[in-house]
Amino acid sequence: MKTSIKNLMRGYRPLIIFAILLASFRTTIADWSPVPSGSMEPTLVPGDVVWIDKTAFGPSIPILNKKLFSWGAPRRGEVITFVPPHKDQLFVKRVIAVPGDRLRIEGMKLWVNGQLLAQGITREEADALLGEETIGTHTHAFKLTRGMGMPYVGKTIQVPTGKYFVMGDHRNNSADSRFWGFVDEDKVMGRVTGIALSFSTRRGWDRFALPVH
Repeated sequence: MKTSIKNLMRGYRPLIIFAILLASFRTTIADWSPVPSGSMEPTLVPGDVVWIDKTAFGPSIPILNKKLFSWGAPRRGEVITFVPPHKDQLFVKRVIAVPGDRLRIEGMKLWVNGQLLAQGITREEADALLGEETIGTHTHAFKLTRGMGMPYVGKTIQVPTGKYFVMGDHRNNSADSRFWGFVDEDKVMGRVTGIALSFSTRRGWDRFALPVH
């Protein structure tokens, strides 16, 4: 029996080594994940496969989504992957507020530490409005679908230590911190830096190796 196992291990040694190296790479260096919904449109669309920098905040085990240890911290405006408080599943959203921030939300208007974020509509379409928003040094696109409601909130929120407030760029079509609360620091898996490839029907080839802002 032992001889059979040794022969099997010997025969599959290259595959085993490759699997170990791949798992190590995805845990400590970089990972990738498909985008299943339109909550981050127009930045990310269904069918995109995002590239996740694991060196930014510390290693985490892929698939299991378990953080081993942490270093660094997400900044306002960055797109991150994380496990939300209500579901054991990898999500992708944008960081709006970090620990200690005071955040106020009145529909589309956002104040961070008393400062109103700069926003502007850049294009109108039959079913949507497209615009740009600046958070700190990050300027990114956002989307509003016509005829769809927007959560108002209407109160000032203090972000606790070790927590983050995240939102989708598709502001009135995203389940995010406005609905299920803060993201724990130890549930942040990585920083999204680009689109590795895309299977989107919306000009997928144009989205190959596209950086994410």
